[in-house]
Amino acid sequence: MLLPDILILSACLILLRNLPGRNLQRNLLLILTVIFVFKLQPIVPIRNFDFWFPFLSIGLTILCWHLCSRSTQKKDLHDFLIILAAVVCVELTRLLDIPSLFTKTRPPQLQPFLVVLLLFLFLLSLTRFLHISDQKIMLTSGMVFLIFILILLKTPSLTLGTSRFLRMISGQSPENAAVSDIRWLGVSYLVFRILSILIDTRNGRKFSMLLGDFMIYVCFPPALSAGPIDRYDRFYKDLHAVPSELSEDFIAALERIASGLFKKFILADSLSIVSLSAQNSHLWIQPIWAWSALFFYGLQIYFDFSGYSDIAIGLGRLIGIHLPENFQHPYLKPDIAKFWNNWHMTLTQWIRSYVFNPITRKLRSDKTHPKPQWLIILVTQMITMLLIGLWHGVTLNFLIWGAWHGAGLFLHQHYYQATKNWIINLQGHNRFLYHVYTFFSTAITILFVMTGWIWFVIPKTGDALQFFSRLF
Repeated sequence: MLLPDILILSACLILLRNLPGRNLQRNLLLILTVIFVFKLQPIVPIRNFDFWFPFLSIGLTILCWHLCSRSTQKKDLHDFLIILAAVVCVELTRLLDIPSLFTKTRPPQLQPFLVVLLLFLFLLSLTRFLHISDQKIMLTSGMVFLIFILILLKTPSLTLGTSRFLRMISGQSPENAAVSDIRWLGVSYLVFRILSILIDTRNGRKFSMLLGDFMIYVCFPPALSAGPIDRYDRFYKDLHAVPSELSEDFIAALERIASGLFKKFILADSLSIVSLSAQNSHLWIQPIWAWSALFFYGLQIYFDFSGYSDIAIGLGRLIGIHLPENFQHPYLKPDIAKFWNNWHMTLTQWIRSYVFNPITRKLRSDKTHPKPQWLIILVTQMITMLLIGLWHGVTLNFLIWGAWHGAGLFLHQHYYQATKNWIINLQGHNRFLYHVYTFFSTAITILFVMTGWIWFVIPKTGDALQFFSRLF
């Protein structure tokens, strides 16, 4: 989100909070949510796709709700009509002589919009029919399709091919395609929110959620672009709770937004000038400057992500939504496990709930041929971290980054088991030595995390290895 978007969104949420009637607030929040899916979408070089990407986000959300919800209330039709009306209003801004009202460029012509809308309505009817025939197959298909979207958008070669295809159907030259053409706002976070509902439904959970509630949850404007990844149950409680007086939340929200703005637009953006990047990695020759650039990057990425999270949490407070914390001073933690429990916490918790725990239960379920505990820990931690790496991009260096942290967590687990009693005894009987130990363990953790960022920021393995050699 850019600063003007944050200011406009803040004003809109404050106005909504002061309106009488929770139902009116909720309906207007639904309209605001749909409009901001379009408004926050960055400009895309592919013609009209700063409209079509948000349209796809809204369409995927409706399709998921269609597959998962058992709600049969008339309110759902009311919500659908509100969403449809908001989308049509965005499309009709094409007829106005007001550039960039809700989209960065003019929406597509009315004829292709109507064709796509009719195709979507047909697909919605078809999924309902197929869903009744075999629910589990449809849910599994939905999960596979969403994972396919992530793979398509996270694999550079596939992303480039997608750009060429979209340029071709848009009447543009495929030769000008680039990976950076595909900028679909918040798709990673949107997919994870939807996946959690699909997985829970496939596992037997029954949802009776209204379409409007689900749309607000998946596409909630403050958290759309950079998280955090909230859970539906927690979000629903806040959405329908009787709000307190705005004065009780306003100061806390203002402080959180100000903190986020300072982190993102002052600290992170300033550090980006002198921090390590793929473009300048060959410039840092001396070890002291290489280490400095690396540490600056580690701070930059922290202030960038945590700054956006603070802004999202503060904006949520303005409307009475208490989004979960995402960062809690991770660089001050004394070991790699605590670092990951406090870095991008909602992503870590999501992976733990839907990947780590199921794999652990599966590996422990074979009582006939029990597997050694160390092997279970190694496999689960390595798979978990490799997936987190691939979530950022399907490249060799992101895989290495994931394996780097997977190995670190595995080694720490064995070290902790061997020294646990000694550390507890030290903490209880010699506080000075315990503080010295904590200081050095924190320093080692920071060094481990910082050197791992090399694989994260430099896309080519050869360049990353070359930069490693310059540190020593």
